[in-house]
Amino acid sequence: MKSLLNGKSFFLVLLSLVLLLSACGMGGGDAAKSADGTAKSNDGKKVQLQMWFWQGASFEKIIPEFNKTHPNIEIIPQIYKWEDSHSKLLTALSAGSGAPDIAMIDISQIDQFLKYPDKFYDLNEFGAKGLAKDYLEWKWKQSMVGDKQLGLPTDIGPMVLYYRQDLFQQAGLPFEPNDVAAKIKNWDDFLAAGKVLKEKTGTNILSNPYELYGAIRDQGNELYFDKDDKLIIDTNAQVKKALEYYKKAHQMGIAGSFDQKNALQEYSAALNSGKIGTYISAAWGRGHVETRAPDTKGKWRAAKIPEGTGNMGGSFLTVPKQGKYAKEAYTAISWLISPQQQLEVFKLSGNFPSAPSVYGDKAITEQGYEFWGNQKLGVLFSEVAKEVKVQRKGPDYQTVETILSDGMQAVTVDKSKDPDKEFAALIEKAKAKLKNK
Repeated sequence: MKSLLNGKSFFLVLLSLVLLLSACGMGGGDAAKSADGTAKSNDGKKVQLQMWFWQGASFEKIIPEFNKTHPNIEIIPQIYKWEDSHSKLLTALSAGSGAPDIAMIDISQIDQFLKYPDKFYDLNEFGAKGLAKDYLEWKWKQSMVGDKQLGLPTDIGPMVLYYRQDLFQQAGLPFEPNDVAAKIKNWDDFLAAGKVLKEKTGTNILSNPYELYGAIRDQGNELYFDKDDKLIIDTNAQVKKALEYYKKAHQMGIAGSFDQKNALQEYSAALNSGKIGTYISAAWGRGHVETRAPDTKGKWRAAKIPEGTGNMGGSFLTVPKQGKYAKEAYTAISWLISPQQQLEVFKLSGNFPSAPSVYGDKAITEQGYEFWGNQKLGVLFSEVAKEVKVQRKGPDYQTVETILSDGMQAVTVDKSKDPDKEFAALIEKAKAKLKNK
């Protein structure tokens, strides 16, 4: 028998059974609705809201203020690992019970949940449509199904190039942020800089050539699926371009083979010791570098990446219908993702707001960061955020990406493997995996 998570037909049968039980007064979602089927509140009594999110989201830092200013509502945070947060939510939705009042969902996962819009409240029922003007349009639309708004936007992940300024300067490369952006304008320039950096300092310009693949892939119009969820990896020109540059970086010997997912300690040591000269990542990557490479304080800067940008990460807050107090949950999430609270989270942890109205705040325009040579990173992030090109990921994006990233890591380590043949084999593996889901 297929698992509840993987068997689509079984999921639909189970969903029908859950709905039948709900009609008989036994469903877990009944507590959230009145007799006419609309969401209800708790009539002024204090309620407790269970909220699921993951480490690094930083909501636990502002929830106390919400609880203090909303005496009738208390958010109870439950913080999980990123992957556990999503798998637990899938399990709860499949089982028909156990989901929280508020659930955070990452952009890479959102489409697999949007396949089942009836499992979440349409937040327009509570007035979400009136908030749309406060957020980047591309971000707002990512959690919509038709005219239903199933999530409210949290942070975004505009990509930039973090680089070791001291090593660039030592190698005779441009080293001031504006000069780096002006003189390393395309990916060929980047590879050329990598060659010089390796020759002059012995430093790899990347931790892994797959990091370059991911950045170029995310600059395209499409990723792995089209709008009909058809797998298009083998016909996507941008993916082909990304693979070509993976091969070039790999063959030139200018990228390391450090594995951030499975060998984090080794990777961190390399970043901290100067074996890696750049990090292509989102705004939240600032904290990543500071945590992984504490001995390099003052040596890093950030600039625009070649050939435009992309979005790496960002999430949404949703209200599952299994929750008991939908109206209170909406009150909570609309406060948590408000522009002012997004700005507060940015100050606390660096997660960049999706609300442009705060981009002119002094915390963004004037705040310098000592670790980054007092560079005003917020100015760069806000410029890049407005240039982001957004692609639909599709419900099975993460399944495919895990197969590709793990497989290409093996290619990175073993130079006897042919990248083209291995990548083609991984595509076939992904097709087989999707066929059996």
